[in-house]
Amino acid sequence: MKPMTKQVLALLLILSLIAVVGLTLYFAVTGSDYFWGMMVLMFFYPIFLWTMSFLYKWSKNNHKKS
Repeated sequence: MKPMTKQVLALLLILSLIAVVGLTLYFAVTGSDYFWGMMVLMFFYPIFLWTMSFLYKWSKNNHKKS
């Protein structure tokens, strides 16, 4: 993957994490029913992203060994 592509994807990832946190705070302040759904998303979204990153690195290393 090209460095520029990695930088753009990293920026999009950071923006999506900021959006999740911002929406969670917004829903908390307004008392919306979506608050608890955003809390779950705020917990599992980073775990999902870490898992995808780990699997990408793992598959990349296994491909080199073969």
